[in-house]
Amino acid sequence: MRLKKAVYYESENAQRPVEEFLNSLNNKTKAKILARIDFLEEHWHELRRPYIDIIEDGLWELRIQFARSKVRVIYAYMFRDYIILLHGFFKTTGSIPQADKLAARKRMLDFQRQYDAGILKLKTIE
Repeated sequence: MRLKKAVYYESENAQRPVEEFLNSLNNKTKAKILARIDFLEEHWHELRRPYIDIIEDGLWELRIQFARSKVRVIYAYMFRDYIILLHGFFKTTGSIPQADKLAARKRMLDFQRQYDAGILKLKTIE
């Protein structure tokens, strides 16, 4: 099975929301999330709950549980080889808030727009 490459969504003004979210966390928390992203790259085709779950229309959530908190990274599979990391947050409610889904959806559409316009280039994964 082909590996996929996780990449951070980046806006045209060079903001990378998931990377910024991760950098705001303590080193132990950040390391656990990064390890889970690496695991997703390698095992994307076989993962199910509790590791990942589909949210809606092409949006997925990477689920990371800590003793006292839950972290979610919303992502999309795009262009066959890529996992685009769109939005990261601490989950505090039973379901994912609409605002978080909307932010991820807008970033996914912006990523597609940037790709279609030739603003960003992606290498083929071998």
